[in-house]
Amino acid sequence: MRKTIFTLLSGIMIATGLFAQKSEGEFLVLREKYSFGADGSVVYKQHKELKVNTFYSIHNLYGETFIVYNPEFQTLSIDGCHTVQADETVIPLPPNALNEVLPSAAADAPAYNHIKEMVVTHTGLEPGAVISLDYTITTKPGFPGSQDIFKRFNDVSPVKDYTLTVEVPAGKELTVKDNMGAKVSREGNVYTIKASGIPARIAEPFTPVDDTPYIYASIDPGAGAASLFNLLPKEDMSTLAAKICEGKTSDSEKMGAISMWMAENLGMCALPLYQAGKVRKPSDVVRTAYGTFEEKTALMLSLASAAGIDAVPGAMFDYGCPPCLQTLSGSMWIKACGKFYSPAGPFSRDESELAGRLQVLSPEGPVAVPEASATVNIDEEVTLDPSKAVDAGNYMVFSIPTAFKGFDSWRIRSLNSSRNYPFEIPSTLDEKVTYRITAPEGTIVSEPFVKTLSSPVGTVKVSLTVNGNKAVYTREAKFNKTIIPVKEYASFRSQINLLKDDAYRRIVVKK
Repeated sequence: MRKTIFTLLSGIMIATGLFAQKSEGEFLVLREKYSFGADGSVVYKQHKELKVNTFYSIHNLYGETFIVYNPEFQTLSIDGCHTVQADETVIPLPPNALNEVLPSAAADAPAYNHIKEMVVTHTGLEPGAVISLDYTITTKPGFPGSQDIFKRFNDVSPVKDYTLTVEVPAGKELTVKDNMGAKVSREGNVYTIKASGIPARIAEPFTPVDDTPYIYASIDPGAGAASLFNLLPKEDMSTLAAKICEGKTSDSEKMGAISMWMAENLGMCALPLYQAGKVRKPSDVVRTAYGTFEEKTALMLSLASAAGIDAVPGAMFDYGCPPCLQTLSGSMWIKACGKFYSPAGPFSRDESELAGRLQVLSPEGPVAVPEASATVNIDEEVTLDPSKAVDAGNYMVFSIPTAFKGFDSWRIRSLNSSRNYPFEIPSTLDEKVTYRITAPEGTIVSEPFVKTLSSPVGTVKVSLTVNGNKAVYTREAKFNKTIIPVKEYASFRSQINLLKDDAYRRIVVKK
């Protein structure tokens, strides 16, 4: 038993970072350069110097570098690679350390079996060693999304020194957007964007996606996003649509049948458009029984059109991020019959439910998305059933019912005492839950209570009144914002703990 308890506690301490004295690694230098040609070609160069600090980082994170490229449009060259060990011994890259494989996302997708993933295996690694790698990808004109740059810094290791250099054609301007205070300078046609001390991203639940540091740059902002819709091919799919929708009368029934047919008959190729480089025709998707997200979107639109349904595409993506091919690809939905249908499977959501911290882009432009909010008002009579009680000698212990909406539906589990990033809740909340409880057998002996906690986020209150075999339990929660800054996390956590505390969610009855 002691061994089991020690193992459990050790796991908890490691999970909460009590043993983590340093990051898994550190990007000492990370430099990227894009040279945009007037003809639409792009030359991309990367140089990184990555220090590995732990055996975990060597065996699970950074022992190999994976570089995906599309040979139909791109060529790759490894310009230099070596390891500098802790004692400054230089280990050159051996010839057998470069191996090309098929990216896992292209598996079972013959149309994309030409795409390559270069696996660079780093040798001579030990804690304290530094990996140095230089490579170049040259892209021909016409490759989707090649005029946009978007990089998220979501690695578990920090970046000490980051530089992005962009060379633009004569007469072009570069639009730059970031959320980490990068410094931008320009000399002629060359832009330099610098940032330092970019923190590691530790996996914490309920972290806002748009809180992740990013840099976006483009010589034609918005063009990459617009191309997403322009690349969706249309075909006459009347014969197949008639078969799928046979016996269906309403547009809603037809759309549901189309969604289900696609889920049951087509496989999914997870390659994003900025790697696939093309969108095949709907007939090819049907013939081969698989498709990328964009290909299945085009097919669903063609089927809906053939069935006489008014349907348009829309891309849902993270709040705060710029619309570009890297942020939109793989996020397509089809708007029809008052719902949004996913091409990936038989999933749909009512248009009226489209709310939250996200963005939607349609061929006509942005779609307004209201902030998510929830109003919950429950007032119910509850009769305690002895067969559902926990027997405690002369007493019975009952759990107060769970409300399957509002706060209880968020399923927030135990929260760490401290936080590195803001905390995001699904919606603002105005909730009042009342249970009027009767114990048909015995007397309720729970101690009455009233507990109230306030914070900059809002107010919560739980209370219980008792009178013989009757009691009234009330829970109120008002949260007026969805993003809780780190400085407000401690008081917010206390409120969450009060709402979850079993001591205030049980009724004790004396037999």
